[in-house]
Amino acid sequence: MQRTQSRRQVLAVIAAGIVGLSAAGQAAAQARDKLRLVMPTPATTYQLPWLVAQDTGWFKERGLDIEEIYVAGDSTALRTVISGSGDITLVGPPTVFHAFNEGAKIKYIGASQPVVDYNILGAKSATDLASVADKTFASAGPADLTTEIPRLVMRKNGINTDKVKFLQVGGHPARLQALEVGKVQGAMVNTLTTLIGLRNGQVKVLANVAKDFPQLGYVMYTAQTSALNDPAKRKAYETFMGGNIYGARLIMSDPAKAAAILSKRVPDLPADLVLAVIKELNTNKVWGVDGGIDAQMVAFTSDSMTQWKMIDKGVKAADIIDDRFVKAGLTMVK
Repeated sequence: MQRTQSRRQVLAVIAAGIVGLSAAGQAAAQARDKLRLVMPTPATTYQLPWLVAQDTGWFKERGLDIEEIYVAGDSTALRTVISGSGDITLVGPPTVFHAFNEGAKIKYIGASQPVVDYNILGAKSATDLASVADKTFASAGPADLTTEIPRLVMRKNGINTDKVKFLQVGGHPARLQALEVGKVQGAMVNTLTTLIGLRNGQVKVLANVAKDFPQLGYVMYTAQTSALNDPAKRKAYETFMGGNIYGARLIMSDPAKAAAILSKRVPDLPADLVLAVIKELNTNKVWGVDGGIDAQMVAFTSDSMTQWKMIDKGVKAADIIDDRFVKAGLTMVK
């Protein structure tokens, strides 16, 4: 009888231990941080810093799980965050500024690529930017950056823009194609599309926007103010920005490794093209190596977009920037 009782006691202790271990495991799993990241496009170059942190396991090693959500367009991405169906997004300043002016409680907390990634292209026969100033440009739409920035660059270079005609064409590949077949004589596209065009041999670069306007903003990490002020989520946002800084610095120091990471996400692109694009972006210093928070960029971009009538009123940097998470992220990266 005594032996049976002892065996029962031993089994009870083992069972209790198993339950305890299971509970501890569940608690550890629950203790991991999580962010729902909403992207307005499939994976591409401007997302590379966070992709590096995600795909190298940097986030996972620091207890942060990223749920990737892909939607169509900046407006949809930001609405997803404002509705609470996402935690953070990466979209252009016009969308962020407009929502902020409309009363959305949002903040800009950093950027993977704060510097614009655009080139103005012309047909191979074009001599310079002035030679296409009275021709037709492919644009994503009226009052879009792809319409207004070419005008701005021309004006800075003393070129009259009164006769420029803009034709709404669509995305970067469509604008390049319209230029290559002669439907238009100019277009503004990103670096990736630029290098594809140069390889095709039908276009030439007439201007690099980053060189003319290095303080014109490109994309902004944006989240709801209430989420940023939630103590339960603060660490997740800090780790996320730390990962972006880590990723941006790795891209600069090891472009080949960064290219390999992006190539897995975009397998249809030639690997050598991906590497060439990253090296070009490194030359232009577009990455948020210190987190991408830039009050001067916000001021310049806001003033420019107000002038272009893309937003009704300007946005003050002090009102929209929350730099707590970049500051914390910098302490995580050597």
